[in-house]
Amino acid sequence: MTGAGDLRRVAPTGREVVRLRVVPALESGQVNGYRQAAEVFQVAERSVGTWWRAYQTGGRDAVAVRRTGRPGPDERISAEERAVLFQAMAD
Repeated sequence: MTGAGDLRRVAPTGREVVRLRVVPALESGQVNGYRQAAEVFQVAERSVGTWWRAYQTGGRDAVAVRRTGRPGPDERISAEERAVLFQAMAD
């Protein structure tokens, strides 16, 4: 990333906002190419290219935030393992 800091430190919705501003700027011709978009929006030129190609193949949904969460406690151990654990804690 150039200049303003690391976009990875920005919340996912903030990163989505940047992507959804970069892509229309490229599409409308407000910026000429990846390099100018990277300079204007203070992001890496490589990221601009990645977002643009994703948009070209998958549309707006391809550059939107993919909400993935960490697995919850129910997904980490099976019901049987949980029963054994609870029994051991009760004893």
